[in-house]
Formats: sequence, structure tokens, C-alpha cells
Amino acid sequence: MGKTNKLHTAVEAYVRKELLAHLPSTYLFHNFEHVTEVVNVVQKLSKSSDLSNDEKDDLTLAAWFHDLGYIRQREQHEQESAQLARQFLEKKEYEAERIARVEQLILSTQSGKEPTDLSEKILHDAKWSFLGRKRFFRKGRLLLLEKEQVEGLSYTQQDRHKVLLDLQLGTSFYTTWANDMYYARRIKNISTQRENFLKAQEKTTRRKTGKNFGRGIDTLYRITLRNHLNLSSIADGKANMIISINTLVLSILITAGTAGLSLDNQTLAANFYIIAPVIVLMLSSLLAILFAVLSAIPKVEGANFVDEDVKQHKVSLLFFGNFLQLGKEKYVDHLRDLKKDQELLYDDLSRDLYNLGKVLKKKYALLTIAYRLFMGGLISTVVVFLLAYLFS
Repeated sequence: MGKTNKLHTAVEAYVRKELLAHLPSTYLFHNFEHVTEVVNVVQKLSKSSDLSNDEKDDLTLAAWFHDLGYIRQREQHEQESAQLARQFLEKKEYEAERIARVEQLILSTQSGKEPTDLSEKILHDAKWSFLGRKRFFRKGRLLLLEKEQVEGLSYTQQDRHKVLLDLQLGTSFYTTWANDMYYARRIKNISTQRENFLKAQEKTTRRKTGKNFGRGIDTLYRITLRNHLNLSSIADGKANMIISINTLVLSILITAGTAGLSLDNQTLAANFYIIAPVIVLMLSSLLAILFAVLSAIPKVEGANFVDEDVKQHKVSLLFFGNFLQLGKEKYVDHLRDLKKDQELLYDDLSRDLYNLGKVLKKKYALLTIAYRLFMGGLISTVVVFLLAYLFS
């Protein structure tokens, strides 16, 4: 045992020296503190097992070396750790079979690999023991900071809590001793982490939907929708005015013109100074009525879309011309999704407002043409009458 303790002391000193000298400062989680913690838990768990002394020694050595490969590379660091362990132990004239066993234990810590025997299960549980300890939240933050620094990732607050929650839920302890020591605290950590995730999710939703600004965003959508409706109502009113005025003008001109032709038998040339401006006014009034009617015609047809567009929320179903293309159950399902996700709800409202804006743009463009025709017709009528009268 004296020789074994001496070897363990030498290994500890070697690992400490290598990590402090060569491990990049960006490794905030996988450092000597973490290695020491894993070794202590391995020794604690193995005491309760029926492993032989040699197996316990090999397990402890594997725990010391299992993260040393980070000084060379992050990807496949387990292979590097196993190679460094072999090089060191061969210099110490450690038994070849036991060196191979240490390598096997180190390689068993690879991500996604299931432990197959008791020693591998103990090493696995020791590696993840922080999940069932009070220090989980501090260690978890360090793990994510390391990922951001080393892998160039960027987590939002919600992402951080989601990653840690998934880590908790996706990792299990394999030994009864680890479950006895860490299970209760792990369940408590999971509960707390879930609450943290839900709070972060709510904050993210409030930030994306503007809820952090109180009722301001709701007021924005409400006022914008009201403005759209008011502008649409104003446009319809102006269109009705154009239609009414020009219809009256047409009625008078047709009645008077018909009466004049029936009572007066003068030639066309003699009445040109009257007929020409009347024709101009009639045509301009007719065109003005036409464009005013086009602007007032309600838009019933919706956009062309497929089911995949609905699933990906690329089309707004708040407009009846769109949602009537779906079956009732699909429409209810879509609204149910909107109620669950406020971000999608506000995005759908934005699409609906945009579509209303496009309808208003077309409506006012047609209405502008109608008013210009009406105004141009009046001016043209006066000009044609004066020219025809002066040169007739």
C-alpha cells in the first residue's frame, strides 16, 4: 500500500503540474478542482463496493487522468488522456494489464458511451456527481461559460437554463451508492432548475412581445388596428362621395342631353360647343365612378398557401379570407398554438396588420385616381367648352 500511495501522490502532482501549466484559462469547469472532486467521489463510492484493492487503485488513477487530455485538445480528449496515462504509468513501470485497464476506464467516460461494469459506473457517477450537489448551479454556470469561451457558443439566459435542465434530465446515476448520496439533492436541483427555466422563458417571451414595457405593445397593436379601420372607413366614405356626386352628374347629363336631342334638331356641328364638354364630363365621371367602386369593393379572397405554410406560421390566419380556406379543426388548432406562444401570436398580428396596410395602399391608390379623374374631368370640361365656344 505504501508503494501505491506513493504512486498516487506522484500522479496527483503530475496532473496538477500539467493542468496548471498547459490548460488554457478558458477551461473554467474542466480543471484541477474538478479532477480532484471526481477523485474524492470515486474513492468515496468505491469504499462501499466489493471491488478489489487493485481495481480501486486503477479506478483512482483513471479518475486522476480522465480530463488531462484537455491540455492537448477538446475533441476526443479522452483518447489523449488515455495516452498520457499510459506514458506516465509506463515510466513508473506499472503493470501492462493494469495500464490497459486504466485506459479502458478513461475511454468509458466518452460522451454517449454507457458504462458496462462496476468500475466504469462508479467513474461515471463520480464525473457527474455535481448534478446532485449544492454546487450544481455554480458548476453549471462555469460549464456553460467554458462552452461559450472554447466552442464559440452564445447562450441566452433561457438557453442556459434549458441546457442545464436537459443535462440533469438526461444524466442518470448507475450505482446505488451514488443514488443514495446524490439522488435527493439532484431531484431538488432539477425542480429548481425547471423553475429557473420557466422564469427565463417568461422573461424572454415578455421581452420579445414587449411585455416588459407594460401594456405599451398591446396598446400599439390596438391603436394601429384602429387606425387601419378608421382609414378604411374614411376611404369608403370618400369613395361613396365620389360615386354619389358623379352618378348625379351622369344622371343630369344623360337626362338633359336626351331631352335636348329630342327637342332640338340642329346639326351636330352647330351644337359641338355643348356636346364636346358634355361628353368629356360624362367620360370623366364614368371613369371616376369606376375607380371609386374598385376601391370600395371588399377584398374577400385570401393568399395562396399550403398546409406547410400554416405549420411554419408563414401566413396570417387572422384574416377571414385566409382561415376560411382551412377546415374548422385546423383553424382551432392554429389558434390553440397561438395561445400557447405569445411570440407567434404577436407575429401573426403583425402579418395581419401588414396585410391590412397593403389593402389600404391599394384602396387609396384607386381612390386617388378616382379623385384625379373627377378633378381633371371638371377642368377638361371647362377648357373644352371655352375652346369649342370661342372657335365655333
